[in-house]
Amino acid sequence: MATEGADIAQALAEEIHSGVIRAGEMIPSERDLCERFGVGRTVVREAITMLEGMKLIEQRKGFRPRVVTPTLAQAMAGAAEAARFFFRGSEGNAHLEQARFFLEMSLVRYAAQFATQAQLGKMLAAIEACERAIGNYPLFREMDLRFHRTIAEVPGNPIFVALHDAFVDRLMRRREAPDDVVAHNQRSNEEHRAIVTALVARDETEAVRVLTVHLSRNYATYMRQALIGAESLAGTEPRAAVSTSEG
Repeated sequence: MATEGADIAQALAEEIHSGVIRAGEMIPSERDLCERFGVGRTVVREAITMLEGMKLIEQRKGFRPRVVTPTLAQAMAGAAEAARFFFRGSEGNAHLEQARFFLEMSLVRYAAQFATQAQLGKMLAAIEACERAIGNYPLFREMDLRFHRTIAEVPGNPIFVALHDAFVDRLMRRREAPDDVVAHNQRSNEEHRAIVTALVARDETEAVRVLTVHLSRNYATYMRQALIGAESLAGTEPRAAVSTSEG
């Protein structure tokens, strides 16, 4: 007999996935679920909240929760949100950076062989949008994300795009602006151009080389800022301690 909200949520999720409860149908009432699992309403409501977090049901005021079919993007977004606990701090970000490196390297190798003229044109449009936003870091970051997403779109596999949106997108959005925004953004966009130039030439080796430089340099910038921040904090602690002791 399930006694925890997670157990109940898992049991109901399995019924949804197996088609016992179909998309568009309402899940059993709270009373029925309480009787079935031998628990109180609080535990049942906890399970319902979990199902909503899984994007398997939707709740509307005055109605019982109804089963929905989640999109891949929604499912991956939910997974990314749950994974935030495991990717906190410098070590977690390093793991994400490594995963991004492997993902984008594979994608750019594929793009060097199979990117269409239309896809290459979309990359160029993203580069031009980056150029117009050179001095505006938040806007440049959006256009930068758009550029990298166009590479993830080349295989036509929604899993790669969902992975990009769930993890690469979130990783880049958490970064603070570099010290010299214009110089940093200009260099990044020059590397974007070099990547596309290599893709147009079907030069896989050069595309991988430039992307390696691009990702490594950007991560090094992030790490330098993190280290400077840590040194700054470390530098203030002794002074604070002395001040306290003297006071």
